Amino acid sequence: MGLTEAQTVFAGVTETAVNDLLRAFFTARPRHLHYGSPGFVPVTTIVATSMPGIAFPGVPGGIDWSIRLGLPRVDLHPQSAGLPPELTLGLGQLSVEVDIKLCVSCERRRDPKSDHDQEREERAAREKEDHDARTQGPAWDPVVGTCCKLQVYGVGHIERTFGPDAVRVVIDDVEIVDLAPDALESVIECLMLQVLRAVLADVRLPLETLRAGAFSLSIVRGPEIEDDDIKTYGNL
Repeated sequence: MGLTEAQTVFAGVTETAVNDLLRAFFTARPRHLHYGSPGFVPVTTIVATSMPGIAFPGVPGGIDWSIRLGLPRVDLHPQSAGLPPELTLGLGQLSVEVDIKLCVSCERRRDPKSDHDQEREERAAREKEDHDARTQGPAWDPVVGTCCKLQVYGVGHIERTFGPDAVRVVIDDVEIVDLAPDALESVIECLMLQVLRAVLADVRLPLETLRAGAFSLSIVRGPEIEDDDIKTYGNL
């Protein structure tokens, strides 16, 4: 009874298994990691999700934008992966690290002498588009954008959902490394917090998979994060 405590059955999912689940989910559904307006993502495909541009007066079709996430990496308590000093991984929490590329389409006025350089950049972009369309699908950054790369860290917890019975990750706070000034960092962190919450909400671990042969686990306690595992306790 030491492992199962007051219940008769213990079931756990390791940190490695959680990351394997994320890898499998996003590898099979890469459109959940790449979102953009029609200038970047003309139509939704298996590799990217098309969304409206940012409506603004005087900008026909809206401001084009794109957000592309790398594969999220999860660390279950206790902390073993590095975190910025602003974040602390507490008891029962998890951390997430992800690289994010944020782009907007921005037409700039330029010196006519730079036209040749601009044409060369646009030609290179079109060649990249053709290559990506052949290897990754047609919806892959077809316009030239102004982009930045962000290294984002977050801490959060797990939450049990019903209908179907499952576990999902909820991000509570995020921190971006090496972004200034502080006011800009706060605005971008607010945006990234909402993006990560939405993206990870699509990934769920069905609790019905916790079975012992023909017997189902009736969960009495949990799921909880402890010792690099997601743990549940119950009865058959």
